[in-house]
Amino acid sequence: MDGEDVLSEIFVRLPHKSLARFQCVSTTWRALIAGDCLRRRLPLITSGVLFHDAPRDGTGGVRHPYTYACASPSSSSGETGDVVDADDMGFFPHHATSSIIDGCNGLILYYSSSPQQTFHVVSPTTRRWAALPAPRKKTLLSVLSFDPCASPHYKVVCFTGWLPRGASVEVFDSERGAWREHDELDFGLDTDAMSATMHCFGGAVHVLAYSGHVVRIDLATMVCAVTALPAPVSYRARAGHCRGRLRYASSDGSRLRFWELVDASKSEWALKHELGINDLVPGGSSQTTTAPTFLFMAFHPDREVVYLWTPGKLVAFNMEQRRVEEERVFGSAKEGAQLIQIWLFPFSRHLASCLA
Repeated sequence: MDGEDVLSEIFVRLPHKSLARFQCVSTTWRALIAGDCLRRRLPLITSGVLFHDAPRDGTGGVRHPYTYACASPSSSSGETGDVVDADDMGFFPHHATSSIIDGCNGLILYYSSSPQQTFHVVSPTTRRWAALPAPRKKTLLSVLSFDPCASPHYKVVCFTGWLPRGASVEVFDSERGAWREHDELDFGLDTDAMSATMHCFGGAVHVLAYSGHVVRIDLATMVCAVTALPAPVSYRARAGHCRGRLRYASSDGSRLRFWELVDASKSEWALKHELGINDLVPGGSSQTTTAPTFLFMAFHPDREVVYLWTPGKLVAFNMEQRRVEEERVFGSAKEGAQLIQIWLFPFSRHLASCLA
């Protein structure tokens, strides 16, 4: 076993924060850590968990609008553990005065409207952040797009005005370091049908639309494409990606169904999996008042695993083996915690340098 093999064996056992920092040791270490061979051996990182957190004193107030946590890497050992580093954002000086409004593949987007519109993009992994110049117009809705496997650059998309079948938007590109206005984005659907449920992947924003469509906004061309969904959109519906393909999660209140897009031009979908309360809790029934609730949160990007939220816990369920693979408990805050969003991503060569 040569020196690089020994280093590789050490690297795959290190926390992802250490790996991000060790890329700065030397060009040899950087090339080894950034290489695809090592990256494929590294575990999936549960990069962030965003939740409301009730205070310990039970007064009903909330210290910050949201709490952010960096969770432990997921595994296939069936282990149960606590989410770690809860509220570990003290390194970011504007954490207490800004709100987290989105996250994507290891980066989070902060926003403050006082005294003027201010955006910050923050990396909890490398503990760095970047302040964005103020957009020209008032922002109504924003989303962050970042693909750390393809590029160190990110984009922030701000919807600044609504049109009958579209919107005016401003897009910040970190590579250019500036905002660019697009005054007539055409959704292809009535704007009233568009929901606020969005998912970024592959340089595009996917927006769920009522009663059953998904609109893909290409961030390079700003051209929109509409695809019919296999089931109606509800507040529980989510879009995501697994193994490079668009997935759609829908619920009728008793069962979760997971679909995969086969052909966007024909709106052709394939039903991949179904999941009911009996699969998660042996002997459970969705008809009883004591049955626990499970809400879909995210797809694993590389495996047939879905992440579900039940009060106090984040559950990873293996759809192929039909078993709970992992549970993460929200520590002492679990009684008052309400999960909002999680972000999942494999370790990437560009994560350490995106905010350098």
